[in-house]
Amino acid sequence: MKNLILLFLFAAIFSPLKLYSQENDHPIDKQLSACYEKNPSTAGMVNCINEAFEKWDALLNKCYKLLIAKLDEESAKALKSAESEWIAYKEKEINFIDKMYSTKEGTMYIPMRAYSIMNITKTRALELEGYCSDNDISTK
Repeated sequence: MKNLILLFLFAAIFSPLKLYSQENDHPIDKQLSACYEKNPSTAGMVNCINEAFEKWDALLNKCYKLLIAKLDEESAKALKSAESEWIAYKEKEINFIDKMYSTKEGTMYIPMRAYSIMNITKTRALELEGYCSDNDISTK
């Protein structure tokens, strides 16, 4: 019974994510959804999320480097400053997420914590990818 409840809870939590990924059709979101389907266990979900996190982080770094190379000096300086501030924000947000989920009982919170942390990097990667697109920089 407990497993059935957890299954419904995961479905309720991750269904909007699946809809969101279908809306955006980003390859990383597609890979994450496919990975969930292959291994829907708690450990499997965490592994899938960690793999997606690595891909979002790689995309973020790739876009950042492409932008720095393309932007004029003043814009590049502003991006470097914004990125430093974002890193500070990310660290504080992860600290909050860790504290919040450390008070929760149950294995369902493990992938929820991992997804929340991944989503911080995903959001920034998508922002930088959008800036690359705005500047006619291919990220492929």
